[in-house]
Amino acid sequence: MLRIAYFFAIITCVLCSDGDRSPFYNKCLKSCVKSNCTADDSFLPSAANNQDVWSKMLLWSCQDECRYSCMWKTVQGFHERGFAIPKFHGKWPFAKILGIQEPASAFASVLNLAVHVFMYNEIARLFPTRSMPVVLFWHVFAGICINAWFWSTIFHTRDNYFTEFMDYVCALSMVMSLFVAAVLRVFHKRKTISGVALLSTLVYFVEHALYLYTGQIDYDYNMQVNVIFGVLGSVIWLTWAIIQYIAGRRYVRRLILFIILSGVALTLELLDFPPKFGWDAHALWHLTTAPLPFFFYRFVIDDLNYLKTSVPSAKSYVKSN
Repeated sequence: MLRIAYFFAIITCVLCSDGDRSPFYNKCLKSCVKSNCTADDSFLPSAANNQDVWSKMLLWSCQDECRYSCMWKTVQGFHERGFAIPKFHGKWPFAKILGIQEPASAFASVLNLAVHVFMYNEIARLFPTRSMPVVLFWHVFAGICINAWFWSTIFHTRDNYFTEFMDYVCALSMVMSLFVAAVLRVFHKRKTISGVALLSTLVYFVEHALYLYTGQIDYDYNMQVNVIFGVLGSVIWLTWAIIQYIAGRRYVRRLILFIILSGVALTLELLDFPPKFGWDAHALWHLTTAPLPFFFYRFVIDDLNYLKTSVPSAKSYVKSN
């Protein structure tokens, strides 16, 4: 999926969850760090051999391991007292596999990545970049989506400040790209509008990314930006698609279906339930979005075929619909 409304995935509170606020967790963490870690967050010789090779490869530090161990001890304590499963630093507890911090979400991100790569290859095979000027945009668009899902995989594999930053920024790049795509397609005859939209969105994206990287990520502000561009892009696409469908261009039904199913998939993210068999609402959201690019890219291919028959030459842009 293109994450039209990725803002529903933003964690608005990172350091204020029931699990990491509990006295039991903090006492456990303090004791673990004292017994196993050095001042520079390395392992003491007596504790170094307890870490598995996968966690070493993924650079789990001594304090990371202590947080993980105390997290599960706290979950057990909550369970024994009949309390609900708590979150830790804004996230549900997950059992790592091969050092992967959130295995289900990482797996689902890989599926999304694979689908985008597959569909990009289809577009590249059918439409070389020089076939029409608009084709180059879709090549770039697919590259942005592939990059975003790559970083989503990395982030869910190993969560730290840099991978979190890259995940959020690259996800926003998809939202903004879908907005730009809608503007370029709908207003293709008005080059000024298209050019201003493309340039201003690019400048704002760079400014936003630099702002997020200056310090701790501003989750509320990032969410608001995603909301604005996500809603605008969806409204433009859906309005245009309905008009085109009424006019007889039935192939846009795939675009309409993509937008509707994307909205339905987001309900999983809104539920925000704790993991069941390793899958929480966020991971299931990623899983359900994996097939959706087939609809969108199929629409893109059909639309390019339509445009190919509507332009007098390869150097023309798009003639009137």
